[in-house]
Amino acid sequence: MKYLITLLALIPVISMAVFFIDGLGIVWFDQLVVWVENIFGFTLPSVENKLYYLCKVSGVSALWILIIAFWVNPLHTYARFDLREFKKLIGGFAIFYGILHLVLFIAAHQFAVGHLGKLFFSHLFLSVGVGALLILSIAPQVKSWYKFLYIGIVLVIIHLLLGYRPLETPHIAAISLLSLGLALRLIKR
Repeated sequence: MKYLITLLALIPVISMAVFFIDGLGIVWFDQLVVWVENIFGFTLPSVENKLYYLCKVSGVSALWILIIAFWVNPLHTYARFDLREFKKLIGGFAIFYGILHLVLFIAAHQFAVGHLGKLFFSHLFLSVGVGALLILSIAPQVKSWYKFLYIGIVLVIIHLLLGYRPLETPHIAAISLLSLGLALRLIKR
């Protein structure tokens, strides 16, 4: 089961690598992508800023893997579906994609520290997102700080609410699942 979870969690990073490498002029790789596109009937998206697109993909991956990790305990409590053994593995992948999301966001803005500083102070959702990432990556390491994970989840919800002006259905579903998971965890206590 551990290998299956690892394989499934690596699918987004593999697809991001394929998307990034496509069009760089590696002939055999471009031919392979065209062949796969013809066989499966899909095309890779064409975007102006690849790094910003990859930033969004890694953020969505981090969000949904975080939701799965956060729902491990409620699933065990209410449905007797036990994945507790793999909770740290799933959470580790969520943090990995969260850090990748941050790094790709910084890279999409050409690592311009002054520009990034202005962005972080003028857009609250960026600062909230970094705070959520810090809390979610540090709190599980310190046993007495474990309750701070709930604050991290609330910060993720705020990051989503402030970051996406027209909330789309996937964002509403993610916010609902995080809120319901938080409520179920707090009710059980």
